[in-house]
Amino acid sequence: MKLRHKLALTFGLLTLTILTAFGLTVYYFESEHRKSEFFNRLRSRVEITEKMVLEKNSFTPEAYEKIREQFLNKLPEETEEVVPMTSGWHRQLNVSCPDDFLQKLEVEEEAFFSERNRQGAGRVFHLEGGNYVVIITATDQSGLELLSNLKRLLITALGIAGLLTFFASYVFSKAILRPVSDTIREANAISASNLNYRLPVSDKDDELGQLALAFNGMLERIEQTFQAQRRFVSDASHEIRNPLTSILGEAELALEKERTASEYRQALSQIYQEADRLNRLVNSLLQLSAITGSSVDLRKERLPVSELIHEAIGIYSRQHPEFQFSFHAEHSAFVQVNRNLMVNALLNLLDNAWKFSGGSEVRISSGIAPEDKQMVRIGISDSGLGIPEQDMQRIRQPFFRSENVRQIPGTGIGIPLTMRIVELHGGNLIIESVLHKGTTASILLPAIP
Repeated sequence: MKLRHKLALTFGLLTLTILTAFGLTVYYFESEHRKSEFFNRLRSRVEITEKMVLEKNSFTPEAYEKIREQFLNKLPEETEEVVPMTSGWHRQLNVSCPDDFLQKLEVEEEAFFSERNRQGAGRVFHLEGGNYVVIITATDQSGLELLSNLKRLLITALGIAGLLTFFASYVFSKAILRPVSDTIREANAISASNLNYRLPVSDKDDELGQLALAFNGMLERIEQTFQAQRRFVSDASHEIRNPLTSILGEAELALEKERTASEYRQALSQIYQEADRLNRLVNSLLQLSAITGSSVDLRKERLPVSELIHEAIGIYSRQHPEFQFSFHAEHSAFVQVNRNLMVNALLNLLDNAWKFSGGSEVRISSGIAPEDKQMVRIGISDSGLGIPEQDMQRIRQPFFRSENVRQIPGTGIGIPLTMRIVELHGGNLIIESVLHKGTTASILLPAIP
């Protein structure tokens, strides 16, 4: 069922329920009012009958009946009972009355009853010769007819009001939800080819406007993700194509004619270097893809920070025997990390510092972060080329490389990969750089007591 149908049905039923409750209330109070009014009339008839009985001896029978006919308009189906209040007096009544009414009449000397459409009133009055009971019963035909007319009128009015309410609810719900229908139609027109399209916002302060703004925000994020993905695929293809082109070109050149052993070794060396570059690039891409997934099993362990740093220095020193560094630990601290991932992150930063400093000494430090005593800081500094200020926001993008380091071999994945590893451990990667003076990369990780 569509939302506008649900709204129309809900609003219609709610309105009909309210109208029905209102109609029942009106009918109930009118019924009680009619009954009360008729009881008052019956009480008046009882009082008149009582006075007539008291004065009956003052008139002849003919005069008495004439007075009754002239001054007492008989009520519909009226009965009149005047009996002495002796033992078993209720058996002398010609019209049956409810037992509780008769008992109340004996005790309180005045009582009323309502039985189906018939109502009655009774009173005990006292004469010199004894006590008498006056009981008048009648049917309020005119009041019941008015009540019946009111019932028919209310039912008819409720029926008409119900139909009008459902019709109006459908029309108004359709009109109210028209912006939603327009939004759905506009949203259905959005695809991967036109992610730059945004939904129109009629009123940003109402719920529909806020929904459109939220949807536009989501589209903005999706567009950025698509652009990043396209840029990633384009950059990855470019980076992979370069070593492949070199490998194919070198192999094709070597196979064109007979070469000397020295020339073959030189060609194979070039092919090996490019293949190694391609292998490192593919491994970095695979690792970046693995830790970017929705669920990553880190398998953390509690380790001293100095142990992680010495392990990374040892690995990098074996790969680059000429590597020069200095290490200063200000405080013995522990962290809860995945050993392999964190060592890999440190290797990326060491590699960047060594490559871009032209072989100058790399300074490594560790200790409690001065800005936050709950964090451990690992700093890796160099005195190299530095990063241009306009490139600082882009170095976190995969494959991005500043113009001043393009001549130096690299993949452009080290910083994004390191940043992702650090974030997975609840930390933060801070990079500070001054062009031509050097760069400092700081890893902040939660300290473990």
